[in-house]
This record gives sequence, structure tokens and C-alpha cells, in this order.
Amino acid sequence: MAPTKADYAKINIACKELNLDKHQLISDRYGLQSSTLLNRRQLADLYAHFRRLGWKVKRKKSTSSPKYDDPQKRKIVALWITLGQAGVVRNKSDWALQAYVKRMTGVANLKWCDGEDCDRLIESLKKWGKREDADVEE
Repeated sequence: MAPTKADYAKINIACKELNLDKHQLISDRYGLQSSTLLNRRQLADLYAHFRRLGWKVKRKKSTSSPKYDDPQKRKIVALWITLGQAGVVRNKSDWALQAYVKRMTGVANLKWCDGEDCDRLIESLKKWGKREDADVEE
């Protein structure tokens, strides 16, 4: 199986960050003219070589919630963040919010909730905050 586009991108990024000549490395190490000719075993060996040289894959970390145009949905996200900062919500991630939405409304994602579902969510988050003495606005 040939390397994927993501593999080619990782090879290019690693070579750039380690200041290596990709074509020279592939030629010297595997006797090949191009990284497109690498097999999976050679690709795994190349990644191991990069790691030995100190390269680490940098993962993109999602820190923000999806943006909502609806004021009710923005209010729900704001309440969720407030409860998270107060220590009431253990997992502040968007994934955890979506799980809460599903549990409370039966709808799998906040973006699909209607006004009635949003009202129910806002009230339940406010009540949860009050029970835990969190400072949530009315």
C-alpha cells in the first residue's frame, strides 16, 4: 500500500523542521528516487528515523467551540463555559456539551436543536449552576 497524502505531508514537514534534504534522505536510506515509492514498512522506518532525530508530530488542538448564530445556542455555550470555569462541569469540551445536549433533549447536536430544546437546555444549565453555587446569570 502506497503512502497517503497525509504521509507525504508529514515527510515534508519533518524534513523541513529537521533541515534535511528529503530526496537525498530517501535516496541514501532506501535507494529510491521518490517518497512515492516507499512501502509501509519503509515509511514506518522513516518515521522512526525522524523520531530518533527529535521530531514530534504536532497535533492540531481544537480549543474553540463551533460558532452559533442563534443567541440561544450562544447562551448555552456561554453557560457551559461558565460552569466549566466554576468547576461544575468536569469536561469542558464541545464533545461533552454535545453529549449533555443529547442526554437532555434526545437531539444529537446542539446545532439541530429548536427553540424549545434550547429553552430546556438553558434552564437546566442555570438550575445546575444554582445547585452547585456557581455564578450563572439569570
